[in-house]
Amino acid sequence: MAFQPPAPFIAPVSGDAEQRLAQMADALSRKQDRTSEPVYSSVMLIAPNGATWRVSVDSTGALSTTQVVRS
Repeated sequence: MAFQPPAPFIAPVSGDAEQRLAQMADALSRKQDRTSEPVYSSVMLIAPNGATWRVSVDSTGALSTTQVVRS
C-alpha cells in the first residue's frame, strides 16, 4: 500500500463549540492513525528451517537475535 497523505482539514463552521471541537479532535485522531507507523520493541521471525527468532534493537542501533522455543 503506497503512502497517501491525509486530505486537508476543513474546520467545521456549524454546530456549537463542543460539537466543532469534537469534530476537530476526531479529524486529528484519524490523521494520527493514518500517518503513524507501528512501533514494536521486537519482532518474531520464522526461518526457512522452521526456527523462530526474536529480533530487537538496542539504544545504539545494534540488532540482536534470540532463538525462541515454541511449543
